[in-house]
Amino acid sequence: MQWLSETGQIWCGRTILLLALCIAVGCSPVPRKYLREAGPNVTLTTLVDTPNLYQDKLVILGGVILEEEMRDGRLWLHAKNRPLDQDYRPQLPPSADDPEGGWYWVIVGNHQSFPPSHHHWADMIVVGRLTGLAPGKEPMLSLIYVRGWGLRSTHDAVWEDVVDANYVPSLPADIGGELGGGPP
Repeated sequence: MQWLSETGQIWCGRTILLLALCIAVGCSPVPRKYLREAGPNVTLTTLVDTPNLYQDKLVILGGVILEEEMRDGRLWLHAKNRPLDQDYRPQLPPSADDPEGGWYWVIVGNHQSFPPSHHHWADMIVVGRLTGLAPGKEPMLSLIYVRGWGLRSTHDAVWEDVVDANYVPSLPADIGGELGGGPP
Protein backbone atom coordinates (compact mmCIF):
# COMPACT_ATOMS: atom_id res chain seq x y z
CA MET A 1 0.00 0.00 0.00
CA GLN A 2 2.90 2.34 0.74
CA TRP A 3 4.22 1.85 -2.84
CA LEU A 4 0.89 2.95 -4.34
CA SER A 5 0.77 6.12 -2.33
CA GLU A 6 4.38 7.01 -3.26
CA THR A 7 3.60 6.42 -6.93
CA GLY A 8 0.51 8.58 -6.65
CA GLN A 9 2.52 11.33 -4.98
CA ILE A 10 5.18 11.20 -7.69
CA TRP A 11 2.54 11.32 -10.45
CA CYS A 12 0.70 14.18 -8.75
CA GLY A 13 3.95 16.08 -8.18
CA ARG A 14 4.99 15.73 -11.83
CA THR A 15 1.55 16.85 -13.01
CA ILE A 16 1.69 19.94 -10.81
CA LEU A 17 5.22 20.71 -12.01
CA LEU A 18 4.18 20.38 -15.65
CA LEU A 19 1.14 22.59 -15.10
CA ALA A 20 3.26 25.23 -13.35
CA LEU A 21 5.80 25.12 -16.18
CA CYS A 22 3.03 25.55 -18.77
CA ILE A 23 1.65 28.55 -16.92
CA ALA A 24 5.08 30.15 -16.43
CA VAL A 25 6.47 29.48 -19.91
CA GLY A 26 3.25 29.25 -21.89
CA CYS A 27 2.27 26.04 -23.60
CA SER A 28 1.47 27.00 -27.13
CA PRO A 29 0.95 24.38 -29.81
CA VAL A 30 2.94 26.67 -32.12
CA PRO A 31 6.70 27.18 -31.66
CA ARG A 32 7.70 30.69 -30.56
CA LYS A 33 9.86 31.29 -33.63
CA TYR A 34 6.71 31.13 -35.78
CA LEU A 35 4.59 33.17 -33.36
CA ARG A 36 7.19 35.96 -33.53
CA GLU A 37 7.30 36.00 -37.33
CA ALA A 38 3.62 35.43 -38.18
CA GLY A 39 1.18 38.26 -38.59
CA PRO A 40 -0.92 38.64 -35.42
CA ASN A 41 -4.68 37.97 -35.53
CA VAL A 42 -4.72 36.91 -39.19
CA THR A 43 -7.96 35.18 -40.10
CA LEU A 44 -9.18 33.39 -43.20
CA THR A 45 -11.44 36.36 -43.98
CA THR A 46 -8.47 38.74 -43.74
CA LEU A 47 -6.47 36.61 -46.19
CA VAL A 48 -9.36 36.47 -48.67
CA ASP A 49 -10.15 40.19 -48.41
CA THR A 50 -6.56 41.54 -48.48
CA PRO A 51 -4.23 38.86 -49.89
CA ASN A 52 -1.74 41.47 -51.14
CA LEU A 53 -0.95 42.45 -47.53
CA TYR A 54 0.02 38.86 -46.66
CA GLN A 55 1.64 37.64 -49.88
CA ASP A 56 4.73 35.54 -48.97
CA LYS A 57 4.18 36.28 -45.27
CA LEU A 58 3.89 33.71 -42.52
CA VAL A 59 0.35 33.08 -41.26
CA ILE A 60 -1.22 30.66 -38.77
CA LEU A 61 -4.60 29.03 -39.33
CA GLY A 62 -6.55 26.16 -37.83
CA GLY A 63 -8.38 23.57 -39.85
CA VAL A 64 -9.33 20.04 -40.73
CA ILE A 65 -8.28 18.17 -43.89
CA LEU A 66 -11.19 17.06 -46.01
CA GLU A 67 -9.45 16.03 -49.23
CA GLU A 68 -6.01 15.73 -50.74
CA GLU A 69 -4.43 15.38 -54.16
CA MET A 70 -1.02 15.25 -55.78
CA ARG A 71 -0.14 18.09 -58.16
CA ASP A 72 3.26 18.65 -59.74
CA GLY A 73 4.95 16.33 -57.22
CA ARG A 74 3.50 18.14 -54.22
CA LEU A 75 0.75 17.15 -51.82
CA TRP A 76 -2.20 19.56 -51.80
CA LEU A 77 -4.49 19.41 -48.77
CA HIS A 78 -7.91 21.06 -48.99
CA ALA A 79 -8.71 22.28 -45.50
CA LYS A 80 -11.89 23.54 -43.90
CA ASN A 81 -10.99 26.48 -41.67
CA ARG A 82 -11.27 26.18 -37.90
CA PRO A 83 -10.71 29.63 -36.35
CA LEU A 84 -8.04 29.70 -33.65
CA ASP A 85 -8.76 30.87 -30.13
CA GLN A 86 -6.36 33.01 -28.05
CA ASP A 87 -4.38 29.86 -27.16
CA TYR A 88 -4.04 28.82 -30.83
CA ARG A 89 -6.52 25.98 -30.49
CA PRO A 90 -8.82 25.27 -33.48
CA GLN A 91 -12.53 25.94 -32.84
CA LEU A 92 -15.69 25.44 -34.87
CA PRO A 93 -16.93 28.66 -36.50
CA PRO A 94 -19.84 30.34 -34.70
CA SER A 95 -22.30 29.28 -37.42
CA ALA A 96 -22.41 27.21 -40.61
CA ASP A 97 -22.62 30.31 -42.84
CA ASP A 98 -19.86 32.25 -41.02
CA PRO A 99 -17.16 33.47 -43.46
CA GLU A 100 -14.52 31.99 -41.14
CA GLY A 101 -15.92 28.56 -42.00
CA GLY A 102 -14.42 28.74 -45.49
CA TRP A 103 -11.72 26.73 -47.24
CA TYR A 104 -8.03 27.02 -47.99
CA TRP A 105 -5.26 24.94 -49.58
CA VAL A 106 -2.11 23.70 -47.86
CA ILE A 107 0.76 22.80 -50.18
CA VAL A 108 3.27 20.28 -48.81
CA GLY A 109 6.47 20.35 -50.84
CA ASN A 110 8.45 17.73 -48.92
CA HIS A 111 5.55 15.29 -48.61
CA GLN A 112 7.75 12.17 -48.38
CA SER A 113 8.37 12.90 -44.70
CA PHE A 114 4.82 14.09 -43.99
CA PRO A 115 3.12 12.04 -41.22
CA PRO A 116 0.90 9.32 -42.69
CA SER A 117 -1.38 9.80 -39.68
CA HIS A 118 -2.64 13.06 -41.25
CA HIS A 119 -5.50 11.01 -42.71
CA HIS A 120 -6.83 10.67 -39.15
CA TRP A 121 -6.44 14.26 -37.93
CA ALA A 122 -9.59 15.80 -36.48
CA ASP A 123 -7.92 19.23 -36.07
CA MET A 124 -4.68 20.88 -37.07
CA ILE A 125 -2.74 24.10 -36.78
CA VAL A 126 -1.06 25.23 -39.99
CA VAL A 127 1.87 27.64 -40.24
CA GLY A 128 2.55 28.58 -43.84
CA ARG A 129 3.37 31.33 -46.31
CA LEU A 130 0.57 32.75 -48.40
CA THR A 131 1.41 32.06 -52.04
CA GLY A 132 -1.80 33.41 -53.55
CA LEU A 133 -5.47 32.64 -54.01
CA ALA A 134 -6.86 29.63 -55.85
CA PRO A 135 -10.01 29.93 -57.96
CA GLY A 136 -12.91 30.61 -55.64
CA LYS A 137 -10.70 32.98 -53.60
CA GLU A 138 -9.30 30.18 -51.46
CA PRO A 139 -5.92 31.06 -49.93
CA MET A 140 -2.98 28.78 -50.78
CA LEU A 141 -0.37 28.29 -48.06
CA SER A 142 3.06 26.76 -48.57
CA LEU A 143 3.40 24.59 -45.47
CA ILE A 144 6.20 25.32 -43.00
CA TYR A 145 4.88 23.66 -39.82
CA VAL A 146 1.80 21.67 -38.83
CA ARG A 147 0.51 20.08 -35.64
CA GLY A 148 -2.33 17.62 -36.02
CA TRP A 149 -4.54 15.93 -33.46
CA GLY A 150 -6.24 12.66 -34.25
CA LEU A 151 -9.22 10.98 -32.69
CA ARG A 152 -6.65 8.80 -30.93
CA SER A 153 -3.43 10.12 -29.47
CA THR A 154 -1.47 7.66 -31.64
CA HIS A 155 -2.51 9.79 -34.63
CA ASP A 156 -1.20 13.07 -33.17
CA ALA A 157 1.82 14.39 -35.04
CA VAL A 158 4.01 17.42 -35.63
CA TRP A 159 5.80 18.12 -38.91
CA GLU A 160 8.19 20.87 -39.92
CA ASP A 161 9.65 21.56 -43.34
CA VAL A 162 13.27 21.88 -42.34
CA VAL A 163 15.92 22.55 -44.96
CA ASP A 164 19.50 21.85 -43.97
CA ALA A 165 21.64 24.74 -45.23
CA ASN A 166 24.47 22.27 -45.87
CA TYR A 167 22.37 20.61 -48.58
CA VAL A 168 21.00 23.67 -50.37
CA PRO A 169 22.65 23.91 -53.78
CA SER A 170 24.18 27.25 -54.64
CA LEU A 171 26.10 28.58 -57.60
CA PRO A 172 29.35 30.53 -57.39
CA ALA A 173 28.87 34.24 -58.22
CA ASP A 174 30.72 34.01 -61.55
CA ILE A 175 28.51 31.12 -62.75
CA GLY A 176 25.33 32.71 -61.40
CA GLY A 177 26.07 35.88 -63.35
CA GLU A 178 26.40 33.95 -66.59
CA LEU A 179 23.02 32.33 -66.01
CA GLY A 180 21.32 35.59 -65.15
CA GLY A 181 21.01 34.64 -61.48
CA GLY A 182 23.36 37.22 -60.03
CA PRO A 183 25.83 39.98 -60.78
CA PRO A 184 28.37 39.24 -63.55
